[in-house]
Amino acid sequence: MGQRQRPPVAAVPMINLTFGKVGVFDDEFKADRFGIEYRFRPLGKWNLIPAIGYAFSENDDSFFYTDLRYDYWLSNRWVLIPSLGAGVFTNGTKLDLGNDIEFRSGLELAYRFNTDYRIGVALFHLSNAGISNNNPGTEALVLSLSIPLKNN
Repeated sequence: MGQRQRPPVAAVPMINLTFGKVGVFDDEFKADRFGIEYRFRPLGKWNLIPAIGYAFSENDDSFFYTDLRYDYWLSNRWVLIPSLGAGVFTNGTKLDLGNDIEFRSGLELAYRFNTDYRIGVALFHLSNAGISNNNPGTEALVLSLSIPLKNN
């Protein structure tokens, strides 16, 4: 008989660290991107996970945001995480997204280890959704490390 797999991790807050590139689908602009995010415990009957985060690039772009996400478990190890949020974007030396207010949508695929740490890859789209005349938008592709904050 095979060994029984553990169910997905209990709902605990997490710190998520990211590293990747912004402008991945742009013809000319590509920059290193770093981020940190706090993911709260799931809320309500739909188990939506609120998060706040900060991301910045080597070209002095920065984005402070809040969003909602959902852990959709594909198996006991793999989780698909769609997210949708909004925040304040500060233009750096090369990237102008047309507005200070930007919306973020994303999708992350992560693997959960026995320690409940997760490693994943995520793709995010930033856009001002047409609230200004200039709306170029951009995408970021990142690797992520999620660190569970266990209850003491």
